[in-house]
Amino acid sequence: MKKVPYQLSEDSITIVWEGKPYTIRKDNANFNAVRKALFEARYEDVGDLLDLKKAVEDFVDGSVEVKDEVVYYHGTRLHGVVVDKLIDMMRQGMKDSSPIVNFIKKLMENPSSNSVEQLYTFLGYKSLPITPDGMNLGYKGVKGDFYSSTGNADTIVLQGTTNESHQIFNGVGETIEVQRRCVDDNKDNHCSHGLHVGSYDYANSWAGEDGRLLMVEFDPQDAVSVPTDCNFQKLRVSKYKVIADITDTRKELQKAVYQANKPIYDSDGDLSDEWEEDFDEDEGLEELFDDGMDDDWDDTSTARLAIRNYVEEKLARGIQPSVKQIRSLQVVRNAGLNTSEVADILDSEGFILDDADSLTDKIVLDRDEDYAF
Repeated sequence: MKKVPYQLSEDSITIVWEGKPYTIRKDNANFNAVRKALFEARYEDVGDLLDLKKAVEDFVDGSVEVKDEVVYYHGTRLHGVVVDKLIDMMRQGMKDSSPIVNFIKKLMENPSSNSVEQLYTFLGYKSLPITPDGMNLGYKGVKGDFYSSTGNADTIVLQGTTNESHQIFNGVGETIEVQRRCVDDNKDNHCSHGLHVGSYDYANSWAGEDGRLLMVEFDPQDAVSVPTDCNFQKLRVSKYKVIADITDTRKELQKAVYQANKPIYDSDGDLSDEWEEDFDEDEGLEELFDDGMDDDWDDTSTARLAIRNYVEEKLARGIQPSVKQIRSLQVVRNAGLNTSEVADILDSEGFILDDADSLTDKIVLDRDEDYAF
């Protein structure tokens, strides 16, 4: 197939396909896939990638259907927050749709339609992540001894340890469960009975300097109500599990999906390597530029484009690439660029180099302006 005429900018790709121009912007779930297809000269794939409806349906393998730009799961219309999470997973390059499908299945098992609708408002706050099993991750602030700040003598605790004040112990690994009818399902009752989970900002504020900030996991079918105060940043549930104490690091998780049963932070307080890995370990960013390149693409202008996109992809995942890593790209080697020339390209593209001469230490790269992905 002949090459497809296209123009690539920092925020969009304009393609002329079958005589008609299409613009794919960076917030499009297929942006990275289209760019990769162009880089690898897989022009026959571009047409399908321009069809977002087909891309969504292929991604979830028949579990959802798109009609008139509305997404349905087995005939049930999905809320925008769920669709946004699905699109975010596609945008981040995930090949496995099971996390979002598992989440939707669990969500549909919630016995209360009002609870489902309210859960959407809570999950919409900073796109709280899910696990591969479809569980939700949230945060909780407790006292310094891991006991909840308040207790209720009328709450029937099915799992968990309570003290004489009916406060519940929230140690790491503990599963806390109360009878669902003991959780207030009225969203207009702001301070009421039930187990509470919050957004990072809400829980961190609740923990304060003397308390503990915890990460918890809960099943969407156990969500009960979202009080209308606090900008919908807290949720009442009937059950959750404490999976980590993040008091010392106090870092919010940003990815759409997180692997369970992995160490979250390393000894330096940074997110562990396991949680920083790309979603598709067998197809790293380097392969985006190292494979499938035609000989006539291996010139300085192509290398410049590859460098810019490689760095932006790394930064979007919180990874700081070095000049050594950039020079190892096949397209950069083919162009014969030395360290100084790579540094000049980075500078002209608006990136800041702390130490352009170092080939071993990681070099901090960032855009002058805020970067949104």
